[in-house]
Parts: sequence; C-alpha cells; structure tokens
Amino acid sequence: MKKHILKLAALSMSLMLFSSPLIACGKKEQETVSYETWWTSSDTESSAEESTQPTSAPSTAASSETSETTPENIAINPFTGLYEMDKANVGKRGIGITINNCKVANPQRGTTEASVIFEYETEGGQTRLLCMYPDISKVPLVGAVRSGRVGASDMCAGTGAIFVCWGADYTAVPAHVKNNKIDWMDLNDYIYDSLRGHDADEVPEGRFCWRDREWMNQPGHRTGVEHCGVTRGDFILKATEKFKIDTNGTMPTMFNFVETGTAKMTDPVDCTEINVYFSGTNDDGLFVYNAAEGVYYKSQYNGEPQMDCNVDKQISFTNVFVLFVPINARPNDSSSERHKDIHFEEGGSGYYVSNGKLENITWTKPTPNDQIKCFDSNGKEIEVNAGKSYICVVDTDYAKKTTYK
Repeated sequence: MKKHILKLAALSMSLMLFSSPLIACGKKEQETVSYETWWTSSDTESSAEESTQPTSAPSTAASSETSETTPENIAINPFTGLYEMDKANVGKRGIGITINNCKVANPQRGTTEASVIFEYETEGGQTRLLCMYPDISKVPLVGAVRSGRVGASDMCAGTGAIFVCWGADYTAVPAHVKNNKIDWMDLNDYIYDSLRGHDADEVPEGRFCWRDREWMNQPGHRTGVEHCGVTRGDFILKATEKFKIDTNGTMPTMFNFVETGTAKMTDPVDCTEINVYFSGTNDDGLFVYNAAEGVYYKSQYNGEPQMDCNVDKQISFTNVFVLFVPINARPNDSSSERHKDIHFEEGGSGYYVSNGKLENITWTKPTPNDQIKCFDSNGKEIEVNAGKSYICVVDTDYAKKTTYK
C-alpha cells in the first residue's frame, strides 16, 4: 500500500504540471508526463472473465483492487490503455487533428502528447499525420495544422473522435463525411492571420486557429504560410460550440490492450529497427528501439529525429503498426497532383512491432466508422501493449520496400 501511495503522489504532481503554455519553438516546455499502467497480475486475473465487451476499457478497470491501486480522479485512456486520463473526461469524445509532415513543416508541435499518430500518403507522395488526443481540453499547442483528406476522416471516425482540419479536399471530403455521419470541423474560415501568432491574447473572438508567423520566420525554419498554422484545446472547444458538435459520446478502446510488455505474439521475430517506405518522397520513416525505455524513436528525411519543438523532444512510441492498404490516385481528379483514395474497406496485411519484436498481422476496417481490427496468423485478435501507438498507412504497392532487422 505504501508503494501505491507513493505512486499516487508522483502522478498527482505530474498532472499538476500537465499544461500547454504557448511558446515559440526552441524554448523548452516542461517534460512530457510519463504514466504507469497501475496494473497488477491479480487485477488481470480477477477480472478477465468479467469483461466481454470489445469496446470497454481493459478488464483490470473492473478489478476489486482498482480503488486501492489507481487514483480516484484518473481513468483509462481509450487510445493507450493506460490510466492517464482525467476521470472527468469519461463519456467525452476525443479529437484527431491533421498535421503537416512535409520536410519544411518540421519540427512539429504537440506530437509528443498525441496518444496515437497515423501517418499516411497524400498527393505528390507527401505524408501527413493525424494526431489523436483523448481529452480536447488538454490538447497542447498543435501545428502545423493542415487540410483534411477522406482517408484521414475514416481513420478518425473509427475511433469515435471528432475530425479537425484546416482546409480540405473539397471535391470529396464534405460529401463523404455527410454521407457517413462523420463529425468534422474545417477551421479554414476561422483563421486569424496573425503577425505574432504565438500570443493567444491576440486571437479575436470567433477565430479558432491562427498563423504563427514568428514561428514561420525563425532562421533556418519553415517557409510559406501553409506551414505555420496552429491551434489549441481551448480554441477547439469553442469551435465545437460554433459547429454545434456534441462532445459527449462513447470512446471505444483502440486495441485489445494488455499490460505493457506482456503482449503475446504469434511467431515473433526480432525487430529493433523498422524502416517504413511511404513513397519516393518520404522513403525513410525509421523507428529505432530503445530497450531501456521500451519504446521506438521516430526519424525521417535522411535520419533526422522527428521532433516536437514544444518540448524539444524526439517522438517515441510503445507500438508501431504498419498497415498495407491499396492507395490510388483518384481517376476523375483533374488537379495537377491528384488526390489519393485509401481503400480501407479492402483490409490487408501488415506488421505489429513492440517490445523489440515483430508479428505479421492481417487487419480489417469494413466501413469508415468501423475500428481497425488486427489479427494474428490464426485469425485471433492480437494483444497490444498498453502505450502510445504510431500507425503507418502504406500503399500495398510499396510493401516490399519496408524493411526491418
């Protein structure tokens, strides 16, 4: 019990520090909060038979010992399976934000605090990120926010979260989200075109995002106004009121989570490094395993660490997924760089990488609103280590170009 009390005190202090002040890149923010699962073997065994719903929190949440081993004000984050979310957020929907990932848009902001990141190909072979946050009120300063695509709306919809972007592929996205009843917010008409956009006091009422031109104009940094758009949780909450989007709702658990480090794999092979080939433009999404920390660190663009300049830290993840899926340029798109359609409904193969090991998987997502489900070679849903996940959505045509060792 004394051990648990000490853990509770440490976590309480961490949560008091969990804020997101507006800062320019290069000025270091507080360290990113690190959480524990708070699980015990007795918790897992006593509740394994009690939990039968695939969308519920991990079975340990129902354990008779939960009140003694977890803080009363902390709940399980459905995106990670960890006890790290404010209990007041239970019954609230999370959010997915489109982030620019072309070379000149790096480093990014707010990526270390994303619970899940999807990376996917867009036109011209560039990739973008969809950063997932379970609690809108806790979303840090995020950027560079970019325009939405149909595939990203489907990734978001499968988690029950609200889709946020800044502009969109207007030839397809509005009709698609309407037909599939996907809640989204396009912030394009609500920009504050600021000269000193890092100062939130300048942002007028009715504007929910802004261009941080000071960020854009830092020496050796990004060029072009499309690479400096930012927003933050409190502004997004105001936007949900403007768009009349209900933030209440059930958030399904992202995967079949088990205690960190205990996921059982079928026919695993060693994997301390995996290099994901997204396209000829972005051919080195590199994840390198740090055994001491139990996470994979992400690099890209000739081995440059992928950084979050809010905190001056390289992003890292407990889990890496590579999902091979047919991605095709839209045939009736007359633009010079045709938009890409991601055919999740076809399902496919892929990899699950965690704890220094790799497992071959298959996966399904029959409709835009369905979750991604991953299965082992026996057709059984895989176990996933509780923790943050990076999900690489890769064209099936490039499957053989992803390598690991």
